[in-house]
Amino acid sequence: FDWNLSCARALGGTGLLSGLLSGLLGVGGGFVIVPALTRYSDLSAASVIATSLGVMTLVSVGGIAAAAAGGSIVWPLALPFGGGAIAGLLLGHTLAARFAGRRLQQSFAVLCLIVAGLLIGRVASAIF
Repeated sequence: FDWNLSCARALGGTGLLSGLLSGLLGVGGGFVIVPALTRYSDLSAASVIATSLGVMTLVSVGGIAAAAAGGSIVWPLALPFGGGAIAGLLLGHTLAARFAGRRLQQSFAVLCLIVAGLLIGRVASAIF
């Protein structure tokens, strides 16, 4: 990893943009961080993904702490949802280890198409 002033500026700007998008829209981390780390660093793909997930975890923990401090979290709903998310994460990790890289990407693409189709169907039914 070649840390220099140009790299620091690019990654600092990326962090700023990612934080801004996360704060305003609740999204932005992976969409901004992964391409920037790929372009401005010589990290491996696994390191880029791990770094992106680490940053998104920090942002998420900050958001949870702020919402909890403000009394905005309905814990009887949040805890089962969080538990299900952790169980899904562990299951997904186990399944990902069994798929080849390309097959996993294809499966994700199909899932995205299905979700997009369902969203289009929902919007179409709301319009008509």
